[in-house]
Amino acid sequence: MIRIKPDLKTSLEVREKCSSIKKLGFNQALLLICLFGLLIRLLYFFLVAANNQISGDAASYHLTANIFADGLGFTEPFRYLFGAIDLVPIKGELVEIITPIGHTEPTAGHPPMWTLLLSIGSFLNFTTVYQQQIFSIFLGVPSIFLAGLIGKKIGSERLGLITASLTATYAFIWINDGLLMAETCAITAAFACILSGLNFAEDLSMKNAFIFACVGGLAALCRAELLIYLPLVAAVILFKKEFSWRIKILRYLSIGLVALLVISPWVIRNLYSFEENVFLSDGAGTVLVQANCDSTYYGQNIGYWELKCGQPPPYGTNGELLDESQRDIVVRDRSFDYITENKKRLVTVVAPARIGRMWGAYKPIEQLRLDVLADRRSFGISLIGFGQYLLLLPLSLIAILKLWKKRREILFITSAWIPIVTFTAALTFGNTRYRTAAETSLVILAAFSLDLLVKRFTGKSKTT
Repeated sequence: MIRIKPDLKTSLEVREKCSSIKKLGFNQALLLICLFGLLIRLLYFFLVAANNQISGDAASYHLTANIFADGLGFTEPFRYLFGAIDLVPIKGELVEIITPIGHTEPTAGHPPMWTLLLSIGSFLNFTTVYQQQIFSIFLGVPSIFLAGLIGKKIGSERLGLITASLTATYAFIWINDGLLMAETCAITAAFACILSGLNFAEDLSMKNAFIFACVGGLAALCRAELLIYLPLVAAVILFKKEFSWRIKILRYLSIGLVALLVISPWVIRNLYSFEENVFLSDGAGTVLVQANCDSTYYGQNIGYWELKCGQPPPYGTNGELLDESQRDIVVRDRSFDYITENKKRLVTVVAPARIGRMWGAYKPIEQLRLDVLADRRSFGISLIGFGQYLLLLPLSLIAILKLWKKRREILFITSAWIPIVTFTAALTFGNTRYRTAAETSLVILAAFSLDLLVKRFTGKSKTT
């Protein structure tokens, strides 16, 4: 028998080539999943959502982006473009207050990131609703790529591909793309926070801390409540590490400082532009007043919101137009007064109604119909999404039980969005859209369970 002595150099070269082929295979598969996800989103838009009329927040984002591209900064779009006629009670009488077209005032009703992203399209002459909707669909695709990287990070290439596939096909994620709502930005930001958090937990280097802080700051500029993730997850990660408390505190403070530096241009602009102090946005009062009134504490819409709850619009004592921050303070105080007077009702409103609506446990079909009216979601697609959601929930629960035993840090980093959005709903109102950030946690957890099932039936622990 002739034995051939292996060439060490050749063997290493073969191994390197095989390794590169594997990586290339994963990257190619992930790219195909991203393209498939893009196809789903485009088909949904052209076949279902293209003719939907936008309103509310979507219209605000669209108009503000175009105005920003025209060089007028973050200007309140509706009074600028259309003016306003309001009936305002002044000294016991209803007085007609007219705001002329062309009225300019700064706005911070929403954090700026989604408007800035849409304005890129505006600069490229994508200025119609239709054009911006298509542009936003492409902005939603990176979330699929990030999901794949997260799955690979916490498990294997196979888990990465499963996570990406769920993200590409889960209707409650892709239904947001094309609606011109900030949820497209929030989904990508939520995935980016999870990935950067995992990297930071694995290696507490200043580089990873810096990236984690930057991502957390940028996420807050998508939606204000996303800011909660950074200090919460950073605290848990650092608490479990074997370092002195001095190092932990310094590292934690440095993360906070970097995040503040990221959002500081927007905060400084707000402090300079408004009469009242504004941090990320000044819409909290508007949300609170619309969620705390008789219509949302009793009857059919309990736990939801009503536009009429914020009426009449706030003006000065002599009918003068208040700036946006001042108006928000007035309606915020209205909401606080109502909450104080009806605090006994909060137990019923918050837990079963608000939280229940968001998690699909309280009148789910009715809530899907409300989503159609408020957010212009397709009822048929929402039903598909709800069916998928019911399948993802038990899979997510299985993953939570598995990860709790041996990988609690991974569990917390990937699922922190679940308590965050629950907290948000409890403070504001129940809405399927408010669950968006937590949908990222659900697909990651569900993918983990599906990967376990694949391992059990195939007997393999890794992708080939």
